[in-house]
Amino acid sequence: MSVSLDNTYLTNYSLDANDLTADKVSSQIKGANTDEETLDACRQFESYMIQQMYKNMEKVAKAFSDDEDSEDSSSDYVDMFSDNYLEEIANNMVYSGQGLGIAEKLYESIKANQGETVN
Repeated sequence: MSVSLDNTYLTNYSLDANDLTADKVSSQIKGANTDEETLDACRQFESYMIQQMYKNMEKVAKAFSDDEDSEDSSSDYVDMFSDNYLEEIANNMVYSGQGLGIAEKLYESIKANQGETVN
């Protein structure tokens, strides 16, 4: 028995996953009750931003590539697994302290808007 997924399914999966991730991070920032939850939500936001940056760099690199990608569905599977790989890279960067510093600045801004100072 073989299972076939068409390009539309994989494209919709990718778009839905991006929308869900953005919505999830936004609601986590708004709903954070503790400083730890707020900082974690900020780190998730930074991780998401780094993922998007890498995805766009990858698209640009492919646009300038001499190789023509085949139109078979296997490239869609590679793209899906590549997204997961980029997510792990971004998470590792942010949570190991090697991110871009966006999370900390966002956290400080949130706390300042709440009238609190950050140590």
